[in-house]
Amino acid sequence: MTAALDRLKVLIIDDQDFVRAIIRKMLGQIGIASVVEARDGSSGLDVTERERPDLVICDVRMRPLDGFGFVRSLRAHPDNAAIPVILLTAHTDEATLALAEDIGVDAFLAKPVLAPALKDKIVQVIATRG
Repeated sequence: MTAALDRLKVLIIDDQDFVRAIIRKMLGQIGIASVVEARDGSSGLDVTERERPDLVICDVRMRPLDGFGFVRSLRAHPDNAAIPVILLTAHTDEATLALAEDIGVDAFLAKPVLAPALKDKIVQVIATRG
């Protein structure tokens, strides 16, 4: 699966620069070099249109458009509806997880994220989506 990882283009959406930098570094450690970034859900939609990522890793709590709004908009667009999304958050209560599942999130990772868990989740999501 490592060979497949090096062909992925991943979009990271998070409003905190240092979180995006950490996730980018982890992606590099697991063999993913093609990474694009956005600061919030709105700019994430723009980057998705322009860059056509294979996978999105997205924070939940952002403004003006949060991670849930991003996923809803992504899923509503036929060209982007099949892009896998992994949500990152410090809030893993049942209501948040249920909402994520209802709107079509592929996977969830609790912050702080470690590289092995991130890799496992990416492999799982890509294998499921085919």
